[in-house]
Amino acid sequence: MTGHEKAGATDGIARTILPAPDFSECCRIARALFHAEVASVCLRGESRTWTDFGSGAGPELRNAAEMADGRPDWEWPALWCGDTRTDQAFAGWLPAGNADVGFFASAPFGPDRIGRLSVLDARPQAGSAEKLRLLTDLAAMAGQIYDLARAVREATEREAEFRHLAEMSTDTIIRGNLDGVRLYVSPSIRALLGYEPEELVGRKAIDIAHPDDVPNFRRFMQSVRDGHIDVAVIELRLQHKEGGWIWMEASLRLSRDPDSQAPNGYVVSVRDVGRRKLLEERLEQLASFDPLTGLPNRTQFSQRLHAALDRSRRIGESIALFYMDLDNFKGINDTMGHAAGDSVLKACAARLRAELRQCDVVARLGGDEFTAILTADESELPELAQRLVSAVGVPIPYGGRELRVGLSIGIARAPRDGTSPDVLLSAADRALYRAKAAGRNTFRF
Repeated sequence: MTGHEKAGATDGIARTILPAPDFSECCRIARALFHAEVASVCLRGESRTWTDFGSGAGPELRNAAEMADGRPDWEWPALWCGDTRTDQAFAGWLPAGNADVGFFASAPFGPDRIGRLSVLDARPQAGSAEKLRLLTDLAAMAGQIYDLARAVREATEREAEFRHLAEMSTDTIIRGNLDGVRLYVSPSIRALLGYEPEELVGRKAIDIAHPDDVPNFRRFMQSVRDGHIDVAVIELRLQHKEGGWIWMEASLRLSRDPDSQAPNGYVVSVRDVGRRKLLEERLEQLASFDPLTGLPNRTQFSQRLHAALDRSRRIGESIALFYMDLDNFKGINDTMGHAAGDSVLKACAARLRAELRQCDVVARLGGDEFTAILTADESELPELAQRLVSAVGVPIPYGGRELRVGLSIGIARAPRDGTSPDVLLSAADRALYRAKAAGRNTFRF
């Protein structure tokens, strides 16, 4: 349960803030994916930009990034300038011959190309159709974040516009005493929770609150009884008469005795905010999970790996990191198209997930690279790795044909091969290289 504070509320409840798009994760992913020192997102008509800088981005490169964000031609399609010294397309973005930028790529996103995702580096970087596709895919994800944030903002603004109409019964109006017992419930409760008003009069809201929300709700009502909250907004789940859980936003105002001014109860206006919560969950999903396969993305994987290594150090638990790469995937992608490639990636992701336990973490880092974090005994790892290789090697039906890919796996173990994410990833990457060198479709420690 989350709370939002308004004027007169205690510091224990957060203030309501209209949601805004946040492209920080997109920038971090773009910079890591293209091994660049700068990645940024800018929106037409907005002075703010979202930028992620690497440790090697000096003042000149940072200044060049700001200049590029300030001068985009919003009608330009996706652009890849592998070497700005020779590529004339770059001249439209920064003065020709700018020695501080060796590589520049940019792609539009959103309705009417309202935004652009850009990547810069001091070193030239050769382009390819795959790299340009990855850039446009990232820009498309930024467009989804923009659309969802705009939808959440619009929904929040609409709620604010109609909040003052609560007394007109568009919301459910409830009058209660300081013990939380309802004294009056308006008829609109039928549409909201399926109850008749008389079924709830004389009962407490906490009686039908979700178990996970009860502790915070109890503290909130105690603050109301103590007179610490005059006006506040709180969110919680209440049970529908038919058994489901409904997300509610309750706008509460403390009432006082006209003579003594002592608190004597409250009036609350309640509305369904389920759609907004779904949009918020979708935004969180986009920031943490790969939209194609549904697996955790690089950001989520990094967080899980840090947590696993912390646990390993704390309780002495051994963990294994599988760094996996599909064999022959590029050939399928190049000859049969991205739709076939996407189908292969989804099928392989599902097979990897099916072969591992629920407690294991399987993630897609990007392209045809996958990782897994496991807590299996070391003696079990060879058999488990071979199962994964065999599962991925089963032909994949597509368009009346059977597509075949292999799986190469590099395995690193903590604490044996390292106790930090970077060291463990580097060890697994070296093992993967050895598996590739050994003929692919195999694994190496």
